Amino acid sequence: MKQRWYRSRLTKGLLIILEHVLVVAAAVSILWAMSYPTLVSEVFSGSGAKEYEDTDIFKNRLMDLNCEIMNGIRVQELFESDGAYNPQKIIDIQEYAQTYGEEIRFPNENVHGLAYTLGDLIAWGENWDFVGNDLYTDEGGLEDKIIVCRRPDKTFHYYYYSEFKKLINTGELRFVIANDDSGISEDDILAELRAGNFTNNSETAFKGLQDIEGKIVYIDCWSYDGGWMEEKYKPIDAESIMQVANDNPEWNGRLNNAYAMLNNTIYSLRDAYSSYVWMENGYKEGDTNLTYLYVDTENGRVYTNRNEFRDYGKLRENLEKLRKAGKYAIIEPELKDFESNIEGIKASLWRDSIKYVGAKETGFIYAISVDTDYPIKDGLHSEAHEFEKYSPFVRGVLILGISSALLFVGILIWLTAAAEAKLNWFDRWKTELAAAAVVLAWAVPVIVIIYGSGSLLAVASRSISQLTYYETDYGYTSASGTLAAGGMLAAYTCAMFLMGYLSLVRRIKAKSLWKDSLLRSMICFTRRAFANIHAVWKAVAIFAMFVFVHWIAVLSNSNRYAMFLMLAGELVVFIYMVRQASGRQKIDIGVDRIAGGEVDYKIPLEGLGDEQKNIAEKINSIGQGLDAALEESIKSERLKTDLITNVSHDIKTPLTSIINYVNLLKQEKFDDPKILRYLDILDEKSQRLKTLTEDVVEASKVSSGNITLEYMNINLVEIIQQTSGEFEEKFTANELTEVMSLPEHEVIIRADGRRLWRVLANIYNNAAKYAMKGTRVYADLYTIGDAAVFSLKNVSDQPLNISADELTERFIRGDISRGTEGSGLGLSIAKTLTQMQGGNFELYLDGDLFRVTITFPKVNI
Repeated sequence: MKQRWYRSRLTKGLLIILEHVLVVAAAVSILWAMSYPTLVSEVFSGSGAKEYEDTDIFKNRLMDLNCEIMNGIRVQELFESDGAYNPQKIIDIQEYAQTYGEEIRFPNENVHGLAYTLGDLIAWGENWDFVGNDLYTDEGGLEDKIIVCRRPDKTFHYYYYSEFKKLINTGELRFVIANDDSGISEDDILAELRAGNFTNNSETAFKGLQDIEGKIVYIDCWSYDGGWMEEKYKPIDAESIMQVANDNPEWNGRLNNAYAMLNNTIYSLRDAYSSYVWMENGYKEGDTNLTYLYVDTENGRVYTNRNEFRDYGKLRENLEKLRKAGKYAIIEPELKDFESNIEGIKASLWRDSIKYVGAKETGFIYAISVDTDYPIKDGLHSEAHEFEKYSPFVRGVLILGISSALLFVGILIWLTAAAEAKLNWFDRWKTELAAAAVVLAWAVPVIVIIYGSGSLLAVASRSISQLTYYETDYGYTSASGTLAAGGMLAAYTCAMFLMGYLSLVRRIKAKSLWKDSLLRSMICFTRRAFANIHAVWKAVAIFAMFVFVHWIAVLSNSNRYAMFLMLAGELVVFIYMVRQASGRQKIDIGVDRIAGGEVDYKIPLEGLGDEQKNIAEKINSIGQGLDAALEESIKSERLKTDLITNVSHDIKTPLTSIINYVNLLKQEKFDDPKILRYLDILDEKSQRLKTLTEDVVEASKVSSGNITLEYMNINLVEIIQQTSGEFEEKFTANELTEVMSLPEHEVIIRADGRRLWRVLANIYNNAAKYAMKGTRVYADLYTIGDAAVFSLKNVSDQPLNISADELTERFIRGDISRGTEGSGLGLSIAKTLTQMQGGNFELYLDGDLFRVTITFPKVNI
């Protein structure tokens, strides 16, 4: 049959070549576009700007610069005095914590008693070590704790553990232990304080601490459990924060707050100082094409990066100069005063960024301008040059890359559909070996290319205009070289991908992916080995000894040819031993299964040697004899069952007459109470005999399998509710309360409705008879995966002096001494009927707790 053109080798070959071309085009386009993320974003924004100053790139850049400038101006007052950086400025920790983030108000004084110089806090932040990482240590190298002691006036004094221990050892402080027989010693208390788990129970032995004169100075002590830090710099007018907490009433009892405020202050000042330094160095006059002017009109203060604009008296003149400098924006608190020649900016957004990021919300004028001639080669100059040079090509490059990628996917789908279930030499390799070969064949050259041409991602992340030469560990590479390397890598990756992918498709279509896999071979071999592990392990042990001895002999000899022959011989022996062990395991399994009752089981004879085959045939003949004997035994058991059934039916006829005559007698109006009592007893006993007879007949049918099941979809929620309703009166009579927990949705199972009702009725009847009066009966239905589980549990009225397995045997009840009316067949019948319908029936006993659990497969509709 002539092959169709789209399946021909020529067509597939041309398509594969085209796939490589498309991948190279897409890869080079993506690498080039990655070099200009801002230009790409401009294309997707759809602004269609022709000039850099009209792009969203320019507007967003100025917006970001506005925020940086405002943040830098905002912190200048914190770091400067009289317009210059002042490292001796006093920073009150609590004042800083309370005011920073609001209107700037940092008094240069120690207001609350805990303050540091600005220079110390900045230096502290530059060498940042957080609280939990640099704890003090004592001479023993253990973490030194802070000990908190409470005075009788409810104030506190703080000690380091080493200092506290020294006072105890010298007798300057002593623990007051009221009861010498308590077994508590000073060493015990010190050890617990050091460990941080001392708890004082003032009602027992420990009563506080006294000084050398016997005066109670502290009524309690414990290990401080808050955050603390190594103090690299001292507070003003104090040696440490602990000294401030001990001496200053405002900080007494607030040691944890002091450390936390200090920590937050250092962290905040570090970030603020970075903004301040960037403000000083990043916008220097002569280093940027940007000019900013921020004026506090209430205080007459001017912030600018142009010296000629610092005169507040020339504000209007300076603003006019800014208007002529290029692109500009002038912002005041009211939107009506907003002025700009930058098209498309949002006045409210710009105004709010100055108003709320800056130091003031009113009384300011902010102006920014950019010299669009870009005489200084700063970041704005680079972006403008980049946009002018490369923006005309971005859209085309993106379209080329996206189109190439989509076309590549389309052709790949074509190749997938056109692939045939014909395996070549490579497709016949084991699946995992083929995958590993493809990955290795791709990875090794790729690593060489990447390390030989520099990091492609690092190179691509820079502007092509800046990539004339890019330094790597191996020298310099050009931007065009980077794109060429990326194209080569993409082409080679495509070749390896198509090789592996199309092989995978052919394997799937030929249904050989799993069949020819190395994993399947190992699983099959392992399964066979484990299936015969009881016989194989001896063979493996003997083989291991054989290999060990012979390899010692081989390694002592330098003849490599002899070594190869020895290895081949060992392999042959190993295969022979495993086959022998597998044969023995087959025979052993056959014997076990026949001995376990499967007398019709036949040992497979395939793969057995002559000796093992002869033994297997003899065992199979023994199984045939056992099968005949078992058939005779089953026949005898069936006759017994039929006899019980027939006798039960014969009993039902006179029993029915007795019941009818008793009912007739009860209709007569006897006045003698004795006669009435006799009639009640006759009625009760005849009904009991009737129930027993019906149970015996049912049990006989169940045990003989003489029951036809009519399966249907049954809503288990509904049938449980019906059964519960029928037994409601009986539960009430026995003072039982049923607590039901059923799902709101349907739970469908496949079962015989009449037989399932009998199962539920039997277990509900069992609960009604034997549950303790005045208790609850819990009925729960729930699903686990694809199984529906129903549980009924109650507390037994009498001790459960029998096992759960015995309770499901015939004519067995929980307490033999009780005079209940049960036949002892209910649970046995329920269990057998459940199992016949494919369910599972379990009993659980725990003391007087009795629980029945029935499980059926759930039907998903």
